[in-house]
Amino acid sequence: MLITIMDSGTLEDLTQHFQKTLSVLKNALMLSSAIGDIDYNENAYNLNKLLDAMKFELRNMRKNVETAKVQLESYKNIKLQTETFIESLQYGLDNVPSRLPKMKPQDEGKVKQGIADCLPKAEPVGKVNNNNNGCNYLNYITVGEFESVPKYMKGRLTYDGINCAIEQLDKAFTEKYKIMKQKKPQLSSANRKLYEAFRLQESNDTKGVHFIVEKDIAEFTNLKLDSSTRNILTILRHCGMMHEIRGAGLVRFATYY
Repeated sequence: MLITIMDSGTLEDLTQHFQKTLSVLKNALMLSSAIGDIDYNENAYNLNKLLDAMKFELRNMRKNVETAKVQLESYKNIKLQTETFIESLQYGLDNVPSRLPKMKPQDEGKVKQGIADCLPKAEPVGKVNNNNNGCNYLNYITVGEFESVPKYMKGRLTYDGINCAIEQLDKAFTEKYKIMKQKKPQLSSANRKLYEAFRLQESNDTKGVHFIVEKDIAEFTNLKLDSSTRNILTILRHCGMMHEIRGAGLVRFATYY
């Protein structure tokens, strides 16, 4: 950066300023006198061509770099997906559920109906979930769904623990709608009272929907209505297996089937 006259604080600075200015003027004079030189014009032309070629190559190199960046990002995503897939497979290998359906030896390819033999085999009212997993109204949670549940929601709940609770909840659905399916005059005195209580739970929003309430869970299952059970109900809503229908002071836990 050249020092201007106004910036010259000493005689030495001023001398340096004039020397640099004279140097620039000398170079400008030499270049102006070279315009008429044939060799100069030819060299200048060749240099301009070389400069243009270098600019062109530089643009191509920049394009290639940008393309390589996009490809690298794509490769990173593929690598991440592959690693995640491998981790899921490894987790599946390390955490094979202890309650898997067994195969019939005489008929391979067909899975036994019922992971839990303790569940009643009653036909519920209306449309039922035909899911071949031993439950009539609910699906067992998969490993992938279990992994997708946030840690704060799972707490200390385990994969097997949630599926055992699902069996119990399905039992409540099954027992309730086994009673609802029967004609009222055919019911015993105790079941008739339950039938009437079930009818009082219904509303316009529950038409065609299967649901249970906390009282049904207490009536038909051995689940305690504590924080763990409520966390499991929250997890089932999170996984899209159940939803709530509120009204008339009741919270109804309904299936999508």
